[in-house]
Amino acid sequence: MPDVDDPKRQGGARRLGATGLVWLTAVLLLLATVFGYARRALFDSNQFAGRASATLRDDSVRTLVAQRVTDQVVLKHQADLIAARPIIEQVVSTVVGGTAFRALFVRAVRDVHAAVFHRDRNTVTLTLADVGTVAAAALERLDPSVANQVRQSGKVTLVDDHLGQATGKLARIARDVRVLAWVLLGLTVAAAAAALVVSTDRRRTVEQLGVATAVVGIAVVVIYTLARAIVLAQFSDPEDKAAAGGVWSAFLGDLRTFGWVLAGSGAVIAGAAASIIRPLELETAVRRGWRLAVTEPRSTRFRVIRAIGLIFLGVVIVAQPLTALAIVATLVGVYLVYLGAEALLRLTYQPAAHPSLGEEVAEARHLARRIAVPAIAVLLTGGAVATFFATGGASESVASVNTCNGHAALCGKTLPEVVLPATHNSMSAPLPGWFSSEQERGIGGQLADGIRGLLIDTHYGDKLKNGRVRTDFTNLEQVLGQDGVSRQQVDAANRLRDRAGFKGKGVRGMYLCHTSCELGFTPLADALNQIHDFVATHPNDVLVIINQDYVTPEDYVKAIDKAGLTQYVFKGLGESSWPTLREMIDSNQRVVFLAENHAGAAPWYQLAYKSLVEETPYTFKGARPLTDPSNRDATCRPNRGPKSGAPLFLMNHWVSTDPLPRPSDAAKVNAYDVLLARARRCQQIRHHLPNLLAVNFYKEGDLFRVVDTLNGVSDGS
Repeated sequence: MPDVDDPKRQGGARRLGATGLVWLTAVLLLLATVFGYARRALFDSNQFAGRASATLRDDSVRTLVAQRVTDQVVLKHQADLIAARPIIEQVVSTVVGGTAFRALFVRAVRDVHAAVFHRDRNTVTLTLADVGTVAAAALERLDPSVANQVRQSGKVTLVDDHLGQATGKLARIARDVRVLAWVLLGLTVAAAAAALVVSTDRRRTVEQLGVATAVVGIAVVVIYTLARAIVLAQFSDPEDKAAAGGVWSAFLGDLRTFGWVLAGSGAVIAGAAASIIRPLELETAVRRGWRLAVTEPRSTRFRVIRAIGLIFLGVVIVAQPLTALAIVATLVGVYLVYLGAEALLRLTYQPAAHPSLGEEVAEARHLARRIAVPAIAVLLTGGAVATFFATGGASESVASVNTCNGHAALCGKTLPEVVLPATHNSMSAPLPGWFSSEQERGIGGQLADGIRGLLIDTHYGDKLKNGRVRTDFTNLEQVLGQDGVSRQQVDAANRLRDRAGFKGKGVRGMYLCHTSCELGFTPLADALNQIHDFVATHPNDVLVIINQDYVTPEDYVKAIDKAGLTQYVFKGLGESSWPTLREMIDSNQRVVFLAENHAGAAPWYQLAYKSLVEETPYTFKGARPLTDPSNRDATCRPNRGPKSGAPLFLMNHWVSTDPLPRPSDAAKVNAYDVLLARARRCQQIRHHLPNLLAVNFYKEGDLFRVVDTLNGVSDGS
């Protein structure tokens, strides 16, 4: 005779199995949440750098960093500035929240992350380069003398800590098990599906899964709240504690938010299932739990556990009342969400009979409401999750680049697709040591005014005791060919310079000079330092520098490195495709260095006119060849470089009247209609947008307006 109790036993076993799988799902979901968040927020270098950058939004963190920068960069190296500490710290605090500092900070954090997780280093050293430069730029208007001292302060080390072998290995193990988050997520889904398959009452199991999800969400919030309280309790100084709280929130605040999303979603799912079946009597469960808490257990073991638990709760409430209140608020909030969802969805699904209606109509309404309940639950849950992710809850990327070379519209374009305002003989300016000039301001001033392309000449020269510089004409043949002067002129200049006091031994150095340093010079180091300071304080700008070189590539590259510019050089020359300006800025490879005569010494220093740049003629003895429309085609013919197909196109647009250039000529040829008409005609003839518009006396005429027109941008774009 068959055992009548066997089906009951099987049903009981299946219910027990389904319940076990539900809570296994909860455990797996909790682990998947923690590992998934860690994988995203801690092991991804961009996300980690983004969250580190986000800490600077907190006033306490900014103040603490400003103090460290002031101590490390300023006072450590410039002790005489101790009296100016208050104003320096105030200015540095403002700088810390700025774009330039954030760019330096993000780059340093990325290096630290790579050192720990990719290069297997056990020492964390967070070093910020160029902080002195950025701080000096902010101090310039307040006190130039202080700014000059700060500029020389160098770099700052915010963190220098040895992780030790154990911690270092732990970090690398964490890197190697990133895949575990996906495995846990898959196991979570599998366990939930298995619970539904085994269950004898799937609606009840769905309700249990909802409750389990809510419990996981509550657990995440509670663990977050308790851990935060424990960590912050380690700091006795109020300012340090506030800063630690800012760092904690930046890195882990989204985990708590996701816990709320899980708790709310679970409550909605449970409420949806409860509106169809008999609702879960949470009040009864709460009362039962309260009775267990206040009733003395019979077992000694449970008495000890209960006593320890009560002591722990009491200590938490006394020591961290706000933390305890936050936990209670979370529990009450989730319960209210459950009650509200259950009540609302019960209104949607009412399985009451409709005697006045036909049986088919009543059945159709009944079916529609049964479909509406889970549909509404899915919409509410999906909406919450989608909102969390859409608002960046799972990510904190590095602050996006909003403008590139002053305009948002240029960020999505590559360098060959944009036009840069450039200056010819950029170093030739009315500065001490120059007897004539071709620009209104020095290189630093030009960059501040908006120039983004520089055409410079580098020479060896001997600095004499009288302060003058004598040109080294070892490469005389190149000078004769490129600067358009005759051998007779150079010979005459050599005779005259001996009579003018350019005699004796001197100290060899590198200078920016136009043909002859006797007529004007700027130390190459000074110019590179000005370029460095601009690049460091303007993280959203891209520059192109073409060097008419009479110095060796090795010496020139060393000078660039000494000026701190190597970290900014563009290293993608020769690749099949160019990055966008935004990508160049994001990678911090924002300065393109090219040579006219001899390249090398570094992969990024390549010949301009071999394959990268094509150009127009550059010798015009008067304004008419550039202003006369009938002569326009001749001014656009190929000169140096490939006749076509080079990625960059240089349009030379100036009048040569050496040794005395005339601003009046520049006013004529730089006029808006003249310059724009020639640029467009050269674009038609050469089938290439002019990428560098190089002029003399850039303030004469409308260079910048022409560049904006060719780029299709305006002041506000």
